[in-house]
Amino acid sequence: MQLVISGLSKTYSGGVRALDNVSMTIPTGMFGLLGPNGAGKSTLMRTLATLQDADSGKAKLGDLDILKDKTEVRKLLGYLPQEFGVYPRTSAVTLLRHLATLKGVGTSSKERNEIVDALLARVNLFDVRNKAVSTYSGGMRQRFGIAQALLGDPRLLIVDEPTAGLDPGERNRFYNLLSEVGESVIVILSTHIVEDVKQLCSQMAIIHRGKLQFAGSPSEAEKTLAGRVWTRTMAKSELAFLKDMNILSTKLIEGRPVVRVLEDHAPSPQFDAAEPNLEDVFFSHIQ
Repeated sequence: MQLVISGLSKTYSGGVRALDNVSMTIPTGMFGLLGPNGAGKSTLMRTLATLQDADSGKAKLGDLDILKDKTEVRKLLGYLPQEFGVYPRTSAVTLLRHLATLKGVGTSSKERNEIVDALLARVNLFDVRNKAVSTYSGGMRQRFGIAQALLGDPRLLIVDEPTAGLDPGERNRFYNLLSEVGESVIVILSTHIVEDVKQLCSQMAIIHRGKLQFAGSPSEAEKTLAGRVWTRTMAKSELAFLKDMNILSTKLIEGRPVVRVLEDHAPSPQFDAAEPNLEDVFFSHIQ
């Protein structure tokens, strides 16, 4: 099954063009959607999740028209928004059983309970299933969010900024869980964290100011800058002399600025050739 997006556009009141003729094809597996805050990622995710309409364009999941067949699409959809609320004193198992009932999962309460228990075990929350979700850590809440998104065995899973605020350990556990899920379904990972896409996704896209800037694999993206990235470690006082260069990024390493620039030729003999990375590609498209 593929998700085919053709010419999606959306303009909000006030003239903000959140999506501008976006077209792409998303196959089964992990697909990363990169972009800075305000790029249009969440608008695209909400449109694909049938939560809002586009002004024009099409989106098809297999033979289903996402913009027209919303009820049928929702039967095949799992969605984890950037933030989600929970009932304050309700345990994970009770809340997940309630959500399973609302979604029509299972043919009996016994089957539904078995499905819920299996999902809680899959996301490593079974031992704390009787604790209120509101008492969970950030990583545990995100894993609960994935559990509710997986109810009903979805064919399309949309996760919006899922690792923001997670510590490295929880982030790695979340990576592993998403990778497992992405082996058999379409998983769209919307994020502004380049490392998430590099580690998880075989295909990706970059969106900025509502426009599609790139679509392909992370390795293909890096090849587009081959031979054009240069780096130099310098003193802070020297940064003022770089104003005429196409600077990709400036980072402090051991207290000294390390600058990466995008130029067809070395800006000066002090610059060394650098292997392009996905962060270079990202910055080259949003600057």
